[in-house]
This record gives sequence, C-alpha cells and structure tokens, in this order.
Amino acid sequence: MSARILLLALGNPERGDDGIGPAVAARLHGRLPPGVALRLCSGDVLGLVEEWRDLQALVCVDASTPQGEPGRIRRLDLAADELFQEFSLTSSHGFGLAEAVGLARALGTAPPRMVVYAVEGSRFTVGTSLSGPVAAALDEVAARIFDELVRLAAEASACP
Repeated sequence: MSARILLLALGNPERGDDGIGPAVAARLHGRLPPGVALRLCSGDVLGLVEEWRDLQALVCVDASTPQGEPGRIRRLDLAADELFQEFSLTSSHGFGLAEAVGLARALGTAPPRMVVYAVEGSRFTVGTSLSGPVAAALDEVAARIFDELVRLAAEASACP
C-alpha cells in the first residue's frame, strides 16, 4: 500500500446501524487528504493486518454495541485506550477489530498510531437503514474523522 494512512470503514450497510462505516466513507469519498487511502470492509478484518505493516496511522470507523445512548460518538486512541472485544460487533465482521488489533500487535504490523471512532448503534436488523440517532451523528463523525485525517496527513508529510 502506497498510502501512509488508512481510513478503514467497517460495517454492512444492509444491517441498520452497522452501516455507519460505509456511510462515513461515502461522505468522505473524494475528499481525503493526500497520503490517505480508504478501505471498506464488511467481512473478516483479520485478513487486513498484513496491509497495516507500512502504515503510519490507521483510523477506523465502526458501529459499537448498544450501551444506552444510540448515536454517541466515541474516539479511542489505541495507544492509550484498550479496544475490548465486546465493544464492537464481531458477528457481522467475522473476527472483529479488537482481534485484528491484537493480532497486528503480536505480529508487529500494527501502525504506531491507531484511532477508532465508534458510533453507538441500536438497530442491526438485516434490511434496515441507519436509525435516527445514528443517522443524526453521521455528519459529525465524518467531520471529526476528516479533521483527524488532515492532522495525521500533515504529521506524516513532515516525517521523512
């Protein structure tokens, strides 16, 4: 991969709030800073960890399991915060992001910077669209991720 930063949009747009990752990717398509690549993933994330080897940063967006506040956006910096398996929906992605991050760390392919934007979902039924609260959070999470990518791209371009 020639890009130094990857935006990984996780989820299935045919499963309600699980579609937040692809929805954010659609919002940001064609607007990413130089050096940033976009990857959609609706399946097993473990197959991607080798691709992370040469990245300076990985930014992920995904739905999180219901916890009582649908639409809540959480930013996790994986240098400081642990990504717990129950935080993300592993059932729709095969092995989930928590397992992929753990494997990448064990294999030495984890980028030095890893950030996860998780939007708390409430509806994950096949054939449904984003719930109201998650749809209402879409523009905000896309803007936050865009700002983060701009900042990371500037840092990456400053490093040889």
